[in-house]
Amino acid sequence: MAEAVTTRRFTPQAGCPRCTDLDTTRRRAAATHDHSAETDARVLIRHHMRTEHGTELEAGWT
Repeated sequence: MAEAVTTRRFTPQAGCPRCTDLDTTRRRAAATHDHSAETDARVLIRHHMRTEHGTELEAGWT
């Protein structure tokens, strides 16, 4: 297995509907101050990026 690329920024991958959906969910949760839903979305984003795109988001990513 190839080593994952590491980044501190989350940018949805072009053409990936799952990235777009997760980012939208995270942004809506942040806008409504739903910290639990925002955390859930961030966990799902990290997992998705690692497994589907080979990118590891560093702690504190934005």
